[in-house]
Amino acid sequence: MNKDALYYPHIALKNPGWIKAMALLYDNIYRIVPDNVIPEDSVELQALLEEGSVGKMIDPAPYSKNAADEFMGKLDEWDAAAFDGDPDGEDTLTRIHEDKTDQRVKALFREAGFQSENEWMYVPTEIASHYMLYLANDISKKNALPLITGDWGAWTGTSYFNVNGQLDESITPDMESEHLDDPFGIFSLIVSEITPINISEVPAEDILKFRLSRADEIANFRNCIGELHDALHSVDSNEIKLDIIEAKVKELERAKKDYQDSADLIKAKGWFGVSMMGFPAPVVFGKLMSIPTASTVALGAAGLALGAMYSTRATSHELKKLRRDNQVSMLVDMNRSFRNYTSARGGGDINYHAWNCMEEFVND
Repeated sequence: MNKDALYYPHIALKNPGWIKAMALLYDNIYRIVPDNVIPEDSVELQALLEEGSVGKMIDPAPYSKNAADEFMGKLDEWDAAAFDGDPDGEDTLTRIHEDKTDQRVKALFREAGFQSENEWMYVPTEIASHYMLYLANDISKKNALPLITGDWGAWTGTSYFNVNGQLDESITPDMESEHLDDPFGIFSLIVSEITPINISEVPAEDILKFRLSRADEIANFRNCIGELHDALHSVDSNEIKLDIIEAKVKELERAKKDYQDSADLIKAKGWFGVSMMGFPAPVVFGKLMSIPTASTVALGAAGLALGAMYSTRATSHELKKLRRDNQVSMLVDMNRSFRNYTSARGGGDINYHAWNCMEEFVND
């Protein structure tokens, strides 16, 4: 787990509880902000913003041309179909700053009849969000920054772009399915109970003290998450190192407890919230780890789990590249642990919910 991250898809930091939760885990939190734009941030975050590590700004202008070239070139390849808006219809419009778009994308919007005012273009939300998510993904990769968001739509969109749309629409990795000729899948490492339940009550000044005084515990917790993720990420279908994975799980359990104990400084009253990291792996890995279709299996007693998410259409060569480049990270505040997350929807776990989000994105 990286020490720095890129927050997306919004410019302003308007959810102080969520941002403070991220500040407990990451040393630096960046965001995409066009030059000369002043974000309207929450006043509750003033101390963190003044310190400077949270809310650092990345100008999108140097990235927009490359992102636009790739985005435009992929429109015919991706399965997702929500790129056609009706400018005369009832589409919800979103403002997108011109510094975040390249001339080709601007021309695309103008040809479709979408209006602009000063430095802002008004385009249908579904079109703007697709391009913005792709831009965020491009900036993330070029700066080795994992993406963090509290928005399931944004998470599933960037996940789709991160694997270049190489996802099958309706199946999850399943050794009993008819799709065994496609042996690769996207799996998810889930870490639960990472956010104090009273995070909204914790002053930003106390978050700063925690970051300084508990830097070792925070770093160790992050490192153990990363080491377990890497151990799973590098597993080969012919050589499953279950003993190594088991050892990494135990290390992470200890590091998580130390991290939680160290939060006495901010008077944490309990824990909730989830971290989710995706990685490509052979589907046979799911069987050997006894992972049911669209479900999760517990890895330890400290809110750790592993779940099968999607199958991919990528080739072996493409999967090797994904293994190097792909690390989807999501941190989201929730009122229940991942075990009960979708109970209101009639069952399933958080991993199953993520799978549904991705399927809905692919099918639009």
